Amino acid sequence: MKKGVMSLLAILCIFGIAKNVYAEEVYYTNQNGVELTREEYEFLATFHNSIYPSIMTRDMYDSFVESDIMNSDIQIVTYTEPALPLLNPGLPPTSQSHSTSAKTVQIAAGCVTDRCYMDLQATWHISPSVRSWDNIGAFFDGPSLISHDGTYVYSTAGLSWFNNLKTTNGIGNSVELPSTGEDIIVDTCFTVTRGGTVYGSYQHAMQNTTLANSQNYTLDILGYGEVFSYYGNAIGVYDGMNGVDIDV
Repeated sequence: MKKGVMSLLAILCIFGIAKNVYAEEVYYTNQNGVELTREEYEFLATFHNSIYPSIMTRDMYDSFVESDIMNSDIQIVTYTEPALPLLNPGLPPTSQSHSTSAKTVQIAAGCVTDRCYMDLQATWHISPSVRSWDNIGAFFDGPSLISHDGTYVYSTAGLSWFNNLKTTNGIGNSVELPSTGEDIIVDTCFTVTRGGTVYGSYQHAMQNTTLANSQNYTLDILGYGEVFSYYGNAIGVYDGMNGVDIDV
């Protein structure tokens, strides 16, 4: 088991520049007509993923500028391990990114004085055989939720947004994987107050289930990935993948 820690202070040296960065030459214009400078584009692709700049809406961009996240304290810490036996919530939680041979989960935080902007994502490295209702979310030990900034599933088949939220003790969302398409990314963004630890988890349904059954959970540090504690018809459905955590 190996831990690799990557501080993005070097990225801050590149991207943490004066606010007039937003007046610089346009480097990229996305499908929604949002114009990005090169610094903005590369920052968003690093903090979120390579897809995010292309799907960003005008409202998302305005919030990004207002947040001043490019001048914030950024941390993305990674941890990778070989494939683990699943359905075993007794396994120790990971650090800030957890991988199996099938998928990777990563968490990122950009913190300013009183809040942190969070990105939690799961990236599939194979084509999942079961495509039903999965869960992505976080348990908060200390922080409080300020806002849910969007949850989406992206694949070669297209883009879908989801808002099936639970927000007691954290934030959880149910998302439906596309029936076709490859290179699946499940991503959720949210904002929290500073002070404490955010535990993130992505749980994949190993058999077909319903939206209603996928919401049979509470957000609990004793649950799968230290986030999802299932009950009722959701018991035995999800794969028990370890979680991720980050101090904010």
